[in-house]
Amino acid sequence: MKMNLLRATFFLLATVLLAPAFGQKERANKDYETGAYNLAVRNYLSLLERRPSDYDAMAKLADSYRYLNQFEEARSWYEKVIRDDNLEGEQMFNYALVLKGLGQYDKARQWFMAYARANKEGADKGSHYAQSCVFAKSQLGQSSPYLINNEFVNTTASDFGPAFLGEDQLVFSSARADLQGPGPSWTGKSKNQLYMARISSRGFLQDAVPLRSRLRENFINIGPVSYGPEMEEVAYTKNNFIDGTRHIPTGGLDLNIAFSAINANREWTDEFAFPFNGADYSTAWPCLSPDGNTLYFASDRGDSFGGFDIYKSQRMGGNKWSAPENLGPVVNTPGDEISPFFDGEYLYLSSNWHNGMGGYDIFRAEQSAGRWVRIFHLGNLINSSRDDFGFIYDEPSNRGYMVSNRPGGKGSEDIYKVFKSADNVVMHIRNASDGTAVPYATIDFLNCGEGVFKADGRGNYNFQAVAGLDCDIVVRADGYKEAMFSLSTRRLQQNRDYDIMLVREGESIEGEILDYQSRRPLSGVAVTSTNQATGASFETTTGQEGLYQLALAPNATYTIRYSRPGYRDINRTVNVGDRYDPNLLGTISMLPTDSPTQAPAYQPGNVQTKSADPAPPSNPVQAGYSVQVAALSKPGLESFQDLTNIGQVYSKRENGIYKIRVGVFATQAQARQALGTIKAKGHKEAFLVEESGGSGR
Repeated sequence: MKMNLLRATFFLLATVLLAPAFGQKERANKDYETGAYNLAVRNYLSLLERRPSDYDAMAKLADSYRYLNQFEEARSWYEKVIRDDNLEGEQMFNYALVLKGLGQYDKARQWFMAYARANKEGADKGSHYAQSCVFAKSQLGQSSPYLINNEFVNTTASDFGPAFLGEDQLVFSSARADLQGPGPSWTGKSKNQLYMARISSRGFLQDAVPLRSRLRENFINIGPVSYGPEMEEVAYTKNNFIDGTRHIPTGGLDLNIAFSAINANREWTDEFAFPFNGADYSTAWPCLSPDGNTLYFASDRGDSFGGFDIYKSQRMGGNKWSAPENLGPVVNTPGDEISPFFDGEYLYLSSNWHNGMGGYDIFRAEQSAGRWVRIFHLGNLINSSRDDFGFIYDEPSNRGYMVSNRPGGKGSEDIYKVFKSADNVVMHIRNASDGTAVPYATIDFLNCGEGVFKADGRGNYNFQAVAGLDCDIVVRADGYKEAMFSLSTRRLQQNRDYDIMLVREGESIEGEILDYQSRRPLSGVAVTSTNQATGASFETTTGQEGLYQLALAPNATYTIRYSRPGYRDINRTVNVGDRYDPNLLGTISMLPTDSPTQAPAYQPGNVQTKSADPAPPSNPVQAGYSVQVAALSKPGLESFQDLTNIGQVYSKRENGIYKIRVGVFATQAQARQALGTIKAKGHKEAFLVEESGGSGR
């Protein structure tokens, strides 16, 4: 009896002592689940004073600090759980995210891989983020085309959602308390308001004031916004962002898009909702295209590839919009893509899945024939290990703005001015003979003081070229001759795309070009070959010896054009057989445009000239070496057309005999090579002669 009484007393005492802790954890968990992370932090800290070994509370406390952008505190609490080997599941992944956000890429990669090994369903996600750490580390110290400056109008509160209002004003949202009403409290309720600032001549924001309207009571919990053409319409997000909490989709967001017409006094008039908002998903970050007929936005509706995806909707007239169209897997991922901005050509967005520096990074997507085909990371200055989003940019004025919660700002989210110092350069590595991509080519920047990099599987490589770069880049690939690409960015202020043509070993054939009258080698001739099947073109120029090389694939037909100022253009068609013929291109003679002499009847190959006169002219013949094919009693070159692709066919009259020769070649070695080819064509009696010059007919 006495023992039962003691047990009952102990149970009652334990219940009385532990009840507050259980109630406090329930409150803390509720705050955590509803996104009131500041309140969750306070309650978890109080709980852990009573129950210091509650590892679930520690992990959620750490995660609450992560949502509040307090990564050092988050790391500290995660590592308290790790010390007792109690970190598991998604907690491991979130800890790795914190390490990446702190720029500890090697350690973050280890934990992402540990998460992948320990969680079968999350193996792909863990491996992907581990690889993103390798990418992030590779970006450190790389050049970037963009520079940024923290704006003076920022406060310790959250400042976000920049949008151009004409050419000289910017509208943004802020939770600041210094200009309008009391500051936000941590009750779980959001409070931010639209402000307007003047853009100075240097692009900085000045004189921020609350946006006001006589036709609207307030602009509370609105932003980001996007204005249509002529400022006659505005699309905007109705938000529940909480000051101090990161603007990330997993932070308990409940967002919708609305529109308002704007009258001549810039007053917002009637509001109407975007017809594709939903009760069980968010729709936000609107961007109207420059013509106002397309709306780009982010949403986590059911047909997304992961969380938030970028969609577009077409205006059907008035306030009617087409059903949202997902932009597809080049843009969207299993992660989250937010804050689209379309400038009429490029789409800028932020993603936490595409390989980046950490958190959300800013990317540029490009389209071709109406499809999104490429996406590029904007570099390691505009992006950081934290969240970078809300990018807008005006190319003509080289003026843009973005939002970041990176360390060194004034607090929470800050607005940064963006401008370019150089630009993005894209290299497309192609096979010179047919234009097909050369995958994984090596891009050697050692001459530029940088490293060696690889093109992707489609033969593309992009990099940020800083102003002042002036060097030779070497491109190599197995089975190809290396190519040198000269790049100067001293005045580069726009996007540049370059096709780098590599010549496959065994597909290079040499040709020669001479001045028709003097028979001297002709340098500086632009030679362009176009593959008739693929349309791929390869360009080269003759050197001092009049020699050039073209990449010609077996069993292909090419149109070849020869062009040089002061000379008549020549076009020819060349059919390449299945066997390599080093003499296929032979010697071409070009006629000066100011010469009264007409072009020759027999040009190498299938050549078309502007002359209609077939009579071969009388010209002085240059000294050198030729191949004599025949000796005739009367003129006649018609029987020797099969030799025109080897060299110039001409006749030289000596003692009443017309000697048919092919040449003239500058060196005896070239003449011997031609002799062998001529004999192979059936002219067994041909022989080498030294051409002393004189008249040729």
